[in-house]
Amino acid sequence: MKTFETFKSEMATHQDRISGVNVTRLTHWKGHSTHPYFTEDGWFDNGNKMLFLSDRNNVKNIFCVDIHSGEINRLSDMKEGEPDLHCPLSINPRTNEVYYQQNGVIYALNIFTLETRELYRVPAGFKFGGARVMADGKYVIGSLGEDMSKKVVQNLSAGYVGMRETFEAKPDTRILRINVDTCEADEIWQEYAWVGHINPSPTQPNLLTFCHEGPWHLVDNRIWVLDTNTGKAHKIRERKVERELIGHEYWLADGTTIGYQVHSPQYDGEKGETWFGFVNYDNTGEVEPDYIRVPRETPDHIHSNDKDFIVCDSGKSIKAYQGKDGVYSGPRILCMHDGAFFWGGHHPHPRVTADGKRVVFNSTNLGYCNIFMADVPENFDSLPEVKK
Repeated sequence: MKTFETFKSEMATHQDRISGVNVTRLTHWKGHSTHPYFTEDGWFDNGNKMLFLSDRNNVKNIFCVDIHSGEINRLSDMKEGEPDLHCPLSINPRTNEVYYQQNGVIYALNIFTLETRELYRVPAGFKFGGARVMADGKYVIGSLGEDMSKKVVQNLSAGYVGMRETFEAKPDTRILRINVDTCEADEIWQEYAWVGHINPSPTQPNLLTFCHEGPWHLVDNRIWVLDTNTGKAHKIRERKVERELIGHEYWLADGTTIGYQVHSPQYDGEKGETWFGFVNYDNTGEVEPDYIRVPRETPDHIHSNDKDFIVCDSGKSIKAYQGKDGVYSGPRILCMHDGAFFWGGHHPHPRVTADGKRVVFNSTNLGYCNIFMADVPENFDSLPEVKK
């Protein structure tokens, strides 16, 4: 494996002050580092290495960390002063490539040889979001959205500035599919709505979800499934009551089930209630244990590989829930993240590893955003319950 630069291990392990589980800090740098988003699979080498982004030396680059040795390697070679790259940390297992955009160009980077090739140029008047890999590795998928910068002051990562204005502007948005071998691109969906969060199924090469972005209580329907074979899209988990909020959707490992969160309507400053749910891509098999509440303390996110173990980052802790024989319990505290939620990319965004043995998350508890990994105990009931 080639590298532009190697950093010695920055790992340090401590016992969480509340749960007692082992928590390992993977990065420690005076520059922000973030792990793969909870909808991205940035793991390789049989789960021994993980991609991450970091602003080391005042420039954003793609790195990987060995979770056993702690060794860190830099895989891209951006220079200080260059425009930031944007990279969904999803690896194409067929080509060993990760896809990023910089200055209006989509590139493919081979994580082993470090060879980089141009894949697509974003047309004038549009911005590109995504470049995530379809299940067969033949295509990357993303959104091609009308550039609203001259119409809307927008800084979504900093407290969602401009979210409502962008939603109300109804930008021209397309879903773009790019062939990674031929670099040919085709538009497979178009509408005048703010479309985002293009997430391919990890197992079904014809399925992806997208969302109608905007204030959750105002969008017509948040989650949609698009079948690329038919070109047709349908709604997932429509509202059951007025102003209900649904979002934070993600695919389970089976590639046919979608996880999501539900927030009850908020009125007069009340927090309301939150719970998680699961449903098949064809809207069958819905499971919503609404007797299990997710504490509504801050922006929060959930993740799971299946319906049996779910994590959440609301408040100051990583919370865990367990499903057994269709009955759910929790929340219990896996560990404290003690992080802030101001800047979107620095939210904890907990993600369960493929083997279910660890949970990776971001935290700003050291001042800069760094990456941590908590061990999951075999006995769920050994974790302390959240005090109500």
